[in-house]
Amino acid sequence: MRELATFWCGRTLGPMERASLNSMTRLGHSVTLYSYTPIPDVPADVTVRDAARIMPTDRILLYRDKRKPSPALHANLFRYALLEMTDAVWVDLDIIALQPLPSDDYLMGFESETSVNNAVLRLPHQSPTLRDLRAFSPATRGVAPHITGARRLKYWVRTLGRGYPIEQWAWGSTGPKALTIYLTRHNELRHALPVPAFYPVGVNDHAEFLEPGRWRLSDFGDATVCLHLWGSRIRKTLQESHGGAVPRGSLYAELLEKLL
Repeated sequence: MRELATFWCGRTLGPMERASLNSMTRLGHSVTLYSYTPIPDVPADVTVRDAARIMPTDRILLYRDKRKPSPALHANLFRYALLEMTDAVWVDLDIIALQPLPSDDYLMGFESETSVNNAVLRLPHQSPTLRDLRAFSPATRGVAPHITGARRLKYWVRTLGRGYPIEQWAWGSTGPKALTIYLTRHNELRHALPVPAFYPVGVNDHAEFLEPGRWRLSDFGDATVCLHLWGSRIRKTLQESHGGAVPRGSLYAELLEKLL
């Protein structure tokens, strides 16, 4: 059974994260959770390790865009280092495993017709895509790889040829956008699984996880290995539209009831 690994920079796990971990261990996967600080509420079957073994640091790297600073930047760089240093499959903590994950050398999936997400990711050590992703570092400066044409030229001119620090890049620049570009460039896109494998409910439809009666677990067949819950979007919608309470009869409620 494939080893899975993930990372958390919060002080405690929420119900989504605990449900995610439980969904994997209950299928027989060994799961390692990396963290820079102790986390008191990790499920008993999960191995906890010091994140500094993978990526030593004195601070969490944040995308500092106009919306909200996001540790997704740190998580992206951490997962690429982990893939280079271990044989584990990376999984985000808003992934719910419905079936054991395949043991393929490449493991990733389309989130749309044109974009591959990195919430579930494995690349072989010799992958040129992984090599390019590993070139990102806290010291990286330049223009994000998905920015092209006149806009790219404008950014170089505006910064006098220096580019922007990586923390000023837009959210996703080192994640799905870079991953899809590099997979395409190196003819590795063909390894990505179809949308239903990991992302049958897209990011723009994330509220359907909270809609009573919209989905049941039984609606997802053999083509779906995992569900990506789009955690930050779910948490925001819960607060703004449901007062923080999980709607009864929703798929999210069903998942929490089953896995906690």
